[in-house]
Amino acid sequence: MADWTTEYITLIEDCEKRSERMTDWESQFIDSLSNQLALERRPTPKQIETLDAIWEKVTARG
Repeated sequence: MADWTTEYITLIEDCEKRSERMTDWESQFIDSLSNQLALERRPTPKQIETLDAIWEKVTARG
């Protein structure tokens, strides 16, 4: 994997560990983005924004 993928993979793994906090759509998005990164395809700015929002939601305390 390319160096630029490391941060995204970390966020994806954090989300996957908390899958019970994600909607079905969010889980599918995370799976799709993970597959995209595995093919070394860069995410779009909108995909990064969505990943960040999902990560913030699932890692929030409470």
